[in-house]
Amino acid sequence: MFDRIARRYDLVNTLLSGGTDQGWRRKAAAAALPAGGGGGLGRGLALDVACGSGRLSAELLARGSSVVGLDFSREMLRVASAEQSSVRLVRGDALALPFPSGTFDAATIAFGLRNLADPVAGLREMLRVVRPGGRVVVLEFVRPAAGLVGRTYRFYLRHVLPRIGGAVSGDSAAYRYLSSTVDSYHTPAELLELARSAGWSEPAFRGLNFGTVGLLTGAHG
Repeated sequence: MFDRIARRYDLVNTLLSGGTDQGWRRKAAAAALPAGGGGGLGRGLALDVACGSGRLSAELLARGSSVVGLDFSREMLRVASAEQSSVRLVRGDALALPFPSGTFDAATIAFGLRNLADPVAGLREMLRVVRPGGRVVVLEFVRPAAGLVGRTYRFYLRHVLPRIGGAVSGDSAAYRYLSSTVDSYHTPAELLELARSAGWSEPAFRGLNFGTVGLLTGAHG
């Protein structure tokens, strides 16, 4: 499915988010590579898991890090290779990362956690390949909360997203699938529990975009 929508994936995301999605990625990169911290500005090696077309990888590069991007979709990696020539791209499985333990200063995943068959295993793998003191970061959609914002968000995901995404991408089935996964989105408390179960140290959650997007951060020991 992601192979089919790879070419217009970024355009659809920008339209659906009203152009705010890149700001979320910028915040994720800053959390992964804080200036003056371990793997900070001007140094370090970062891994971007489920990198897709490489937009978060680009934000990590902008903070002075060398970046490896990993994805299972060949077409996504082809798009990334055309747009992010400075990123080393690897096709691989997020549940069995093909890197030695302690290789990276930071590891990130943006909007990919909910697609993993075993989210805890994926978070554990991210932690394994990060050196002690390194950062791990998840940027992900959050389950709609009760109230007006939550109801509006759920309506948008159920009815608006598949129409716009299908029209622009030419693949209505893919965006119907993506909208149907809304009930698999985790709450902030569930995301924190997943991080704890994976062994993350000091897991923390920050809500973005009226709480519809979450930034989950932690460290290796």
